[in-house]
This record gives sequence, C-alpha cells and structure tokens, in this order.
Amino acid sequence: MEGFLWFNGSMKRTLMSILAGLIGLSLNVLSADARKSAPVDPAQWRGFNLLEKFTLRGNAPFKEDDFKWIAELGFNFVRLPMDYRCYTETNDWLKFRESALAEIDQAIEFGAKHGIHVCINLHRAPGFCINPPAEAADLWTDPSAQDAFVGHWVMFAKRYRSIPSDRLSFNLLNEPTRNTRENYLRVNCRTIEAIHKEDPNRLIIVDGNNVGSQAIAEFLKYTNVIQATRGYHPATISHYKASWMRGSDQWPEPAWPPVKLAGYLYGSAKPDLKSALVLEGSFKSGTEITLKLNQLSAKALIQARADGKVIAEEHFNPMANPSDWKAVKSDAGWTYHEPAAERRFKAVLTQVAREITFENVEGDWLSFSELGIRPPDREPRAHGADMSWGRKQSRHPVTADGSLSPPDGEAADQTLVDYLKPWREIAAQGETVFVGEWGCFNKTPHPVALAWMRSWLEQWKQARFGWALWNFRGSFGILDSGRSDVAYEDWRGHKLDRQMLNLLREYLEY
Repeated sequence: MEGFLWFNGSMKRTLMSILAGLIGLSLNVLSADARKSAPVDPAQWRGFNLLEKFTLRGNAPFKEDDFKWIAELGFNFVRLPMDYRCYTETNDWLKFRESALAEIDQAIEFGAKHGIHVCINLHRAPGFCINPPAEAADLWTDPSAQDAFVGHWVMFAKRYRSIPSDRLSFNLLNEPTRNTRENYLRVNCRTIEAIHKEDPNRLIIVDGNNVGSQAIAEFLKYTNVIQATRGYHPATISHYKASWMRGSDQWPEPAWPPVKLAGYLYGSAKPDLKSALVLEGSFKSGTEITLKLNQLSAKALIQARADGKVIAEEHFNPMANPSDWKAVKSDAGWTYHEPAAERRFKAVLTQVAREITFENVEGDWLSFSELGIRPPDREPRAHGADMSWGRKQSRHPVTADGSLSPPDGEAADQTLVDYLKPWREIAAQGETVFVGEWGCFNKTPHPVALAWMRSWLEQWKQARFGWALWNFRGSFGILDSGRSDVAYEDWRGHKLDRQMLNLLREYLEY
C-alpha cells in the first residue's frame, strides 16, 4: 500500500509535469499565433537604422559605440540596411567575402553584448534596389536574380542558425516596388520557405509592396513572419528639399498639422462647386496674400475682399490677352490654359481685417498651386494646394505668422490615419506590423518635424507597432543631423538633438 501510494504520487507528479509542459506548449503556440513571432514581441522594438553597409561606397565595419549608446539611451533595436555588393566579390553575386561577413557577425555580437535586437536587411539585393543605380537584372522577372536572392538568405540562415530570433531577425528586401503582386508574392514566399527550411524558427520581416505601403494578406499563413510598413507619409514633410527627391526643392515649406487647401476656384459656370476661400485671423495692415495661378478654363474674374470690402480684382481672359497664356489640350480633348510665365493674383491689406475672401465671381474655373501669406513683420509662408478636382473651398484659420490651420471638423492627422488603415486592418487579422523606417530630413523646419513625428508616434502607440528611425547618426537622426534650426548639445563628441531624443523616449513603452 505504501509502495502503491509512493508510485501513485510519483506518477501523479509526472503526469502533472507532463500536463504543465503541454499547457505551456499550448500557451506558447497561442502566443506565437497571436504575435506570429514568439518569443519575440516586435511591438516593443524601438530603435534606429545603422548605415555602415548601406552603400558599397560607404562600406565599413559597424561601430560598437552605436550599440552601446542606443542601449544607454533606452532603445533596444537596430536594423542594418545593406548593399549586397558590400559582402560579395565584384561581378559575382554568389561569391561571398568572409571578411565582410565577419563584420556582420560582429554587429550581431555587439547587439548581444548590449541587449540590442539586430535585424539584417537587403537594401540593395541581386536584381533590385529602390535607389539608383538600377540593377542590371530584374529580381521580379529574372530567374538568375531570384536564385541569387534566395541564395543570399539561405546563406544567412545557415550561418546564423544557432542565434535565436529574440536576438536576430531577417528583413528580406527594402521597399519593394516596380513589380506585379504575383511576382512580389512569388519571390517573397519562395525566400521565406527556403529560409525556414534551414531555420524554421527564424523571424522574417517582409516589407509591404509598393514601397512598404501595401499590407499583404497572403503572408498570414506563415508563422514567424511579420510585415513592415513605413513612416514617411506625406513625403512633402519627410523629404522636403531632399537632394535625391526630384522637385522637392520646389515644394512649399511644410507645415504640421497639414492643411488640405483646395486648389480650384469655381465660378458661376459650376454652380454646384462654386465656393469662396475664406481666411480667418487677425490680419495686420500691410499683409500681402497671393495665389500662384496654375490653370484657367476659359475666363474668370477673381475678387479678394477684406471684411466684405473689395481690395483686389482681376479679369483673366486668354482671348483678350493671348500672349499671357498658352493653350493646352487635355487628354479628353478639351482646351484649357496655363500662364505663359509665373503669375500671381495679389491682394494687400491697407487696414486690419478679420476675414479675407477669394472668390471666382464670373466664369468657369481657375486653379492655383500655392497660397502665399506675408505678414508685414514676419517671414512669408507658402501653402501648397491640393489639385484634386471637385473639392469645394473651406474656411481656414490663419495664425499670426501666416500658417494655416485645418478647417473645423477636419482631423489634424487624417492623412496618417488613412495611410495606416490597411495596416491596422491586417493587424486586426492577427498580423504583427513593424515600422522599419521613418523620420524627417533635416531641411524640414524642426518644430514641424517634431510635431509630425509626434503624430506618427501617437498612431503607432494606438496600434501597438514598434519602429526604427532612419537613422541614428545623420540627417534623419538624433546625432549629427545637420539641422540649421536646432540648438545641439555636445554629447560624446557628437551633436545631440535633445528635443528629438526626448520625444522618442516618451514612446519607449506601450
């Protein structure tokens, strides 16, 4: 009896242990299914991109101080966007250079030493890079490029098989685009399956298609696969005057919150759309307001009024003044007109006013691409117009420095909400979403950059998306960003943007 009781107790303890293990396994499986990435929670990732192997020209070893300082400042993640040519022999994309791979090994060890998760990414892959120069082959259609792409990731999978996913993840390809959905899926699914054949537990990140903007439901079938989006929207703020963005030096100076200023003044020929642009504020005598003319249908009479009194008026008629205009045929076959040279409609206040109105009193339609406001004692402000057809004009509050505010009832961050909508939807289906890159180039005014960044951070906090700023050191980062309007703090031999750092640190946990 005593022996039986001992055996029964032992058996009971054994069964309880087995049961506990099974329960734990079930919980882990459920957790993995919920996050797609157990035991890693990318919602907690906060960090930066490090660019030592971003281009072949700048190829260099990663710096341990970066990892040390990132951890010291409270962050826990780095992404390493790499040019595959940094670790392959010239003209042989399947011959790997061990000395360069050892530098990647070292970065992963720096991460382990300082408690930083490391994500390796192909920013330039065999057959594709979003940046120039274009690859000679096309990843999306060329079987040899596809074989090489898969071959690189299989090499990494084998090399790092012993490193757990809480320390290392793979981000397959930066900002895929210029493809079809079918080819995008074929390449990514083949690569995911090849990696997981070598290392089933490796956490893989797939950038959304079309430069990270499109969430893809087909990846939901995989475990240990998550998706990444971007935080550069709208580009008119994130990439203002960026040298690699054609035309960005001609964009109006950005503002945040954004104002969707309708660019058309419809006249009596469009009675359903006819409306006046109304500016509300405390306007001083001497304030100058201009409309940069864009296109004209046939003719228009534009009138500006201050508190109901006409202060400027001008007829625009290509038939009467043909040298001022050039005719343009639309795709639909009808003719409109553009100014032969830059032309602005101008109104100057001769006394203080509370309300300025611009209206197309007669005619069909006239569009303007920019609203300029120059207070007598402030720098001029330029506000770009939305050239979408069919939007009526609105009332816009104007601040003392000439900035516009959104109309009443319009959410200040609506453009971010709209961009994030498909990513929230796929997250609701069980996908884990991460923001692999985001930030603001150093030519955007610093107060605008910080306000815009806060709006994005609030969106990601609500959605529980982790993020990585581009970059740590450099024109988007918190160190050595080269902004002309920041009072930098001397820090470890670098220039620290303390305001930006403090903003980021407000969102380290959620």
